Amino acid sequence: MAAVLYNQHMRISRFYQDSEIQVGKKLDLSATNHRHAIQVLRLKSGDDLILFNGKAGEYAAKVLIADKRKSSVTIESHNDVNRESNLKITLGIANIKTDRMDFAIQKAVELGVVVIQPLYTQRSVIKIKANRLEKKMQHWQGIIIAACEQSGRTAIPVLNQPINLDEMLLSCNNGSCIAMLPAATDKINDLKIKNNNQEITLLIGPEGGFSADEEKMMLANSVQAVNFGKRILRAETAVVAGMTTCQLAWGDL
Repeated sequence: MAAVLYNQHMRISRFYQDSEIQVGKKLDLSATNHRHAIQVLRLKSGDDLILFNGKAGEYAAKVLIADKRKSSVTIESHNDVNRESNLKITLGIANIKTDRMDFAIQKAVELGVVVIQPLYTQRSVIKIKANRLEKKMQHWQGIIIAACEQSGRTAIPVLNQPINLDEMLLSCNNGSCIAMLPAATDKINDLKIKNNNQEITLLIGPEGGFSADEEKMMLANSVQAVNFGKRILRAETAVVAGMTTCQLAWGDL
């Protein structure tokens, strides 16, 4: 659902519009945006809103037509704003229970994740059947878009289809992969990250954590283990803690 932002005491709704947007042109809202803008938020002709398409900045627009079945806006100006972090974080997260996975994805987007890579691990309790994968991906994509609308982001994070952990580790030989492991002794400030390109991969395990074999496999693939305190975190809490800590160490927090 579209976010409502406050700008100089005005409530301005913000929508992701997956189409070309040009200043001075008329644009029909997508079916989803029409439903939210007109049927839910009850915007009327003359009301202001903000559109973005994930390419560059965002656009100030004004409702031109607000009918029951369709609506259109005029694009008034472009704001070349960039709210993306200079740190490009790829989140490799084991599939966890539905509501917790939804929460983890939402918060990762709010904290600036660039790529979300769901993982199958030995202790994953959720196995997505092939005939349900497309629906699940659409559901996650909806969460990502809604989080971008709410948080003011102008770029849409990439969502990859789930893969096995060993496949993920093939890209972890560049010294910029981190795994949150309770048995680790290093803190985040102890790590020697090769982040000249400001890229980090953060690996989060499932309920029950990574197995001993998986931990050995990660360490053999140059993954650096980091400890986040004496307490055991839920997977979705670990996402928030890990993302925040990486942004504090190398990003924009």
